[in-house]
Amino acid sequence: MKKNIFYILCVSMLAFSQNLLAQAGMTVSPGKLYYKLAPGGAGTQKIVVSNPNNKDLEIGVSLNDWDYDSLGNNQTYDAGTLKTSATEWIRVMPGSYFTLRPGEKRELDVVFSVPADANTEIPVHTAMMFLTQLNPGDGRAADGTSIKVSVRMGVKIYHSFSQSDVRDIEVLNFTDVLPDKDDKTSGGYLELKLHNTGKQWLEGKVKWEILNTQTGEKKKLDDQEIFSLPGDQRLVRQSLPLNLAKGKYTATAIINYGDKDELKLVELEFQR
Repeated sequence: MKKNIFYILCVSMLAFSQNLLAQAGMTVSPGKLYYKLAPGGAGTQKIVVSNPNNKDLEIGVSLNDWDYDSLGNNQTYDAGTLKTSATEWIRVMPGSYFTLRPGEKRELDVVFSVPADANTEIPVHTAMMFLTQLNPGDGRAADGTSIKVSVRMGVKIYHSFSQSDVRDIEVLNFTDVLPDKDDKTSGGYLELKLHNTGKQWLEGKVKWEILNTQTGEKKKLDDQEIFSLPGDQRLVRQSLPLNLAKGKYTATAIINYGDKDELKLVELEFQR
């Protein structure tokens, strides 16, 4: 499952298994669209929707607002709710409803038209285009129970007035968070607080390493992807190993926040 596309399964019961995706669904590509247009400008991009099933697929198209919460999770809202909303600037052609035959693919034109009087003080506008299966397919839960499965997929749409890719990020805080005394399943975590101070969306990565300053032992932790919009403050949390030996440590976080190897490095001394 691609990381840049939502899957939302609407089923007639709470319990369901992973194999439901194989029994009902659609594919959509790409999962993100990017427009760089001045006020009064317009542009068109295409997405391809495919029906991998052996029965007709009825699909409805809708637009919503969206943003990230502090941990980078997606949040959706009714169209026109957010000041960054671009839903009124988008038309999907040929329309908001269509049917795909088994194995059929369909190209949709996503037409983006920026008003001449658009507020340029808001550097990035966004929308989420949802494609929803309107005729639920048949599926089975883990216990063999027959259920109906409906799939909804989201394509993120970004717009910027700027033709340049000037990005910047500020590190507001870097802390070590201890686990609760009664929690025997966690080693605590490191937490970065970041602020997107640029005028573009950020799609970056944080690389982590911890050094035991008493033994010299180094340990690399899993990389983490980060996503944010201008003005966002993001918390990035990296779990520490449960069996981390007691001692003094230096944690290093390297933040890559752009396409041109823009990097920031921060360090934190902590003790276990």
